[in-house]
Amino acid sequence: MMGIDIRSLPNIRSVSYRFLSKTYHGVGVINQNNGIEFINYDLLGTPVTLNKPGITLLPMKKERKSNRLCVFFDLADYFAYQTLQNNGYVRLPEDCDAVIMSDVRNIIHVTIEGDDYNTVFLYFPNDVTGSTITRTLKDRYGDHAVVCNPLYKGYDNLLQFVRAIEHTTNNKTITV
Repeated sequence: MMGIDIRSLPNIRSVSYRFLSKTYHGVGVINQNNGIEFINYDLLGTPVTLNKPGITLLPMKKERKSNRLCVFFDLADYFAYQTLQNNGYVRLPEDCDAVIMSDVRNIIHVTIEGDDYNTVFLYFPNDVTGSTITRTLKDRYGDHAVVCNPLYKGYDNLLQFVRAIEHTTNNKTITV
């Protein structure tokens, strides 16, 4: 998926579910409320939450918490970030725990989770919702917050930026 081996990512699982007599296959991760954040292999782009929505915390290492946190709007942007990490085309922060917000209603939980980190990197869409969330979290964390959406200025979100890189580098060695 997107040029990355999902088996190498923490807590990512293969998921299948049936809805209206159709079976969907993809990958997902269990959120804090035991719901599943899910992306279909064929429809990569619009993740859905199965069962209960909630934030998803993905620690970089199980044995200890990082002092840096990357916050993503959804699972697709987290995968896009991992793709950029793996291909080395864009330099991004490493050794970060990750939080996937998955729903605007989870902003309070994201806000509280970020309090435990020295640096919080914010990857939100370049739209009104993303700008509002980014401003809110930037106000909360002050100088500890790093706004990352200028990296993908001109694109709706990090996933679209990665797809553009894939499109423009089709004949080169970089695959996304």
